[in-house]
Order: sequence, then C-alpha cells, then structure tokens
Amino acid sequence: MESRESCSVQDSLGQERGAGWLGADDELIFPKHKRVFAQYVTGEGGVTELRLYYGDKEISFDEPELFEFGEGLAKQPRFIAGTATTWGPNYEWPRIRELLEQLVDEGVLQRATAEAEPELPASREPSRPSPLPPAPCAVPRTWLEAEALIPELTGRPLELGYLELVLPLYRIPHVAMDAEGRQVGEGNVFPKALRVEVPTEWRACPHAGSRYQHERPMNVSALKSMRAHWKQMMVALLRVREVYLQKFPRARQQWTVGDLHCLSALVLSIPGYLMLRAQDRVENGQLHPVLSSMYRVTDGVRMVMHHMLFSEDLEPTLPLHAPMTSAELYAYAERNDIFISDHGVCAGPRAMIEEFLRVIMDGQEIEDAASVELAPEVEAALNDLDQVFEYVLHGLQAYSVVFSRWPAMTRSYEQLVPIVAEWADDRARPFQERMERSLTFLRMLTRQNTEERRLKREQVYVEMYARSANALHTTEVDESLKERIAPIAVGNDAAAGASLHTLLKRRFDGIRGADDAAIARMTAVLMDYFRREQAIVRASAEIQQNINQLLGRQPPSRPLTGTDLAIHYRLLEAVYTAEHLATVGGHLPYLTDDLEEQLQLRIVVTGDAIDISPRIHA
Repeated sequence: MESRESCSVQDSLGQERGAGWLGADDELIFPKHKRVFAQYVTGEGGVTELRLYYGDKEISFDEPELFEFGEGLAKQPRFIAGTATTWGPNYEWPRIRELLEQLVDEGVLQRATAEAEPELPASREPSRPSPLPPAPCAVPRTWLEAEALIPELTGRPLELGYLELVLPLYRIPHVAMDAEGRQVGEGNVFPKALRVEVPTEWRACPHAGSRYQHERPMNVSALKSMRAHWKQMMVALLRVREVYLQKFPRARQQWTVGDLHCLSALVLSIPGYLMLRAQDRVENGQLHPVLSSMYRVTDGVRMVMHHMLFSEDLEPTLPLHAPMTSAELYAYAERNDIFISDHGVCAGPRAMIEEFLRVIMDGQEIEDAASVELAPEVEAALNDLDQVFEYVLHGLQAYSVVFSRWPAMTRSYEQLVPIVAEWADDRARPFQERMERSLTFLRMLTRQNTEERRLKREQVYVEMYARSANALHTTEVDESLKERIAPIAVGNDAAAGASLHTLLKRRFDGIRGADDAAIARMTAVLMDYFRREQAIVRASAEIQQNINQLLGRQPPSRPLTGTDLAIHYRLLEAVYTAEHLATVGGHLPYLTDDLEEQLQLRIVVTGDAIDISPRIHA
C-alpha cells in the first residue's frame, strides 16, 4: 500500500510487528470512512482491478476473489476484525488477518481504544474560518477597464479589442459581480489580484467521497444560492444543450471530450458576452444569479475536460474525439481530486452533481418544468444563444492559435540551449543561464517536458480549431490550423534575418565557440520562431476582428504584436508560486523577453513585419 501511488494488496506481507498480532475479536475503526470510494478500473495488461481511493492513499485489489473484501471494507466505519471473513466466500482468517494488519500499518484502519473519540458529523461542526487570504482588491473591477487594468496587473498596455487573445473566454466572467453581490468566480477568481471580499460561510464538507470532512472547507453561501435557483438553472441548461446539439448533432448519440469542452465553454461564456457587448450590455453587479450559479456548476465540467485533454500528471490524456459518459466523468473527478481546489472543496452534493450531468448530457426532463418561469433576464440571455455560440467558437479558435505558441517556443529553447552551452566566456554566461532556466521552467512546470506531450497538445489545438471552423462555416474552413500558423517569410523577413545576424555577431564577438557557424544556427532558430509567432499574431488578429464585430466593439487602434500576446503569460503567473517564478526572474519564460533583456535588443513582431534593432536607452 502506498500513498496514491497505487499498490496491490497481497496475501504475503511481512509485517514489522510480526505476523499474527491482530486478534479476531479486536475492534477496528475506519476513520472518516465516507471519504473512501471504490472504482473498478482496467489496469495494465487489461486486468480488471478494484481500487479504493482514500485521501492520499490508493488501495488496489487485482485478485477477483478479494473484490468482495474491498467492497465490504469500503462500507465499514467500525467492525470486529473477524467479521471480515464473512464479506466474501471462503475467506480464511489467517489471510484476512494479514490484509487487515497491512491496512492498520498503513494508517488506513485503526485499532479501537477506550480513548478513541467518536467522529463528529460534518453537519454538526461549527463554521470554519475562511481559507482565503485577505482579498487584494478593494472594489469590484471589470474587463471593460482592460486598458487601465491590464497595465496594473502586468506592467504592459493592451487595448480592450485584444482581450480575448490574452484571457480565455471561460475566465473572463470570473471577476464579474452578480446581482447577489458575489463574484462569478467565487474564491477561485482569476487573476487572484482581482478578488474582492465577499461575506461567505465555510463549513466542513459532509458529502461522501474525496471531499468528506476534508481539511479544506466548502463554500456554503454559494451552495445556498445554487439550491435557490436550481430549477431555473436546469431548465436553462436544457435550452443551452439544445442549441449546442443543433451545431453538433452527433453528440445526441455519443458525447465526446471535445463536445463537453465546447458545451461547457458555451455555458461559461454567457455572462462574459452579456457584459462585454456594446448594445444591451449587462452592467457589473446586474448579472442574474441563475446565470452566475449556472457558470459555477458547469465550470467543474470544463476543468475535468481540461485535465483529460492536457494533464498527464493525473492520467494519460485523451483526444477530443474520445467518448465520455457522465459516470466516467464523475469517477475521473473523484479519483483525481478535482473536487478539491487549493483552498476549498466543491460544495455540491453528489445527487445534485449527478442530476446536473444527466440534464446536460442526457437531456433528462426536469420535474414540473412547465411550471418553471424563467426570470426575464435569463430568458433574454437564452434568446441570444446563437450570438454567444458564435462568440465561443471564435474564442476557441483564438485559444487554439495562441496556445500553439507554447510548444513552438519550448522547441526553440531546446535548439538554442545546446548552441550556446559550449561558449566559453564569462560574457556569455548570463545569457546561457537565462536560456537554461527558461527551458527548465517550461519542461518542469508547464507540461511541455517531452516532444510526445507537445505533439498531443498540438493535435488537440488542431482538432479544436477545425471543429470551430466547421461550425462557423467560415471561409477558412478548408485551411487547417497548421497551415494558418506555418512559418512563412513575409514582408521584410530577409532584412530582419540579416539585422539579427549582424546584432548577434556583434554581441558575441570574440567569445570562443560563438563562431560564424554558431551565430548562423542561432539566427536560423530565432527567425524560425519569429516567423511562427508572426503567423500566430496574424491569425489571432483576424479572429479577434470577428469577435470585436460580434460584440459591437471598437477595433484596436494599433497592430497586434507578439509581445501583446505575451500578456497572457503575465496573467498566468498568478497560478505559480513566487518561488517558482523567482527561478526565471519573476516572469514566465517568453523568448523575446529573454533576448531583449539579455542581449539589449528591441524586437517587434506584427502580422506584416519583424523589426529587430538595438535597444536605445533613454
């Protein structure tokens, strides 16, 4: 038995206390047994296993004759050791004793003692203090203030007309206030710097499973709001579901990971669309709580799909076309602790979550739906779903294009580091160390550590882009993402390459190892990256133009640059610790920043030109 590293329960264990120390009449306690949940999974070699997940421990049974023992164990808060022989046929006490002894030694079970205190039901526990630090933002902000807000957050300017390129659609509503005075993102507001103080009741979680009486509490205030609006939420979700199925009718037969990712993005983007459009805008603080509550419950689906697509730290990733059921979705969330966030746990009872999944995936009819009258604000929002969906599809295209830069940039670092590694001169050392730190950060903390992973991510982006283009019926439908962001020389490319070669040669002149061949290789790697970034900038700007037209928003006054897109990295820094960021100079790695700061260059990449010149200091 190991901590969430999975091990099989065997029948020859070698206990440190010596075999046979547990008596059949001894009483055993399974502390917080409601926290354990059992799942049958297919292990290596196609063998069925029963796994019990319990806090940080994973108990695996790969012998079918022990499955009933495992199921019985999960049901027992307290039992006499010898009764475990009755949980399955032909269980002999010596073997069962060894299993129970191992579970005691691993801290799963405890021997009952006179001093043992009864477990206090979570429902009787007093309120808990907030797990959140003091809110950093004194007054609610809105992304309509982007041109003032983004410089405050990142130190770099950006026009509102480029917002959807630096902030994924599903995160835009986080900072908004609803009509109940609660932020849509609750305690998970992104970025953290924009969270405001909102009165919130926190309690221990009473729900069976991974969350049960977890050290992190649940947000009772948000749950109360959700219960109050549940029927309207479910009726509204059915309407959203039907709009989705009109665009993607194959989902009626089988939902896929890609379907659920797109459907959840549709639900999550309703508040953002309403609050960003120029006409009939919903002002901050006026968003109906049905829409904000619908956002919160659906964001759980979006997070699970994101993990399935991109996070191999949990399990092998899945492609967009992988089929998915509500039971599989729930089981994945449980065994991978997705119900548990950095500061709290999901407050929704299992019954509510399962009802929600049956409605959104299976189209389950709502009891007394005919009597449910939607609030006028909710009805008005649902009447605009076609426009919201167009907004989402453009946004998913933008996401696919912009995020394609991560794998490309990591590959460029991997090519640059070996080139400069052999340069033997103290003048080259700061640049060498900066390149190595940035590459290490990308490999270790951004899930870009292998080419296999990068290729999988890129395939997700390719398919996500294609699904959106097909649904939009755009003129670019026949042009794949790979074609749109291919590194093609345009405009002043030849002059930019020559300028870069000259500047690099001048900067590293006289350094042993930095000969003409090395400088030429370095120039080739960098120009390839700049061409890729240029194509990404060009494609992003075209997509953003469609979004701005849809919202009735004024177009930006200046061209988009690669450095503008890097604002996305600055906003993402909120999810990393100060210790992690300190290793790369306080910011996520961005190749242009490294070159500008270390080599004193000025690099501007637009869709039409690549301008590289010496930095002029004032």
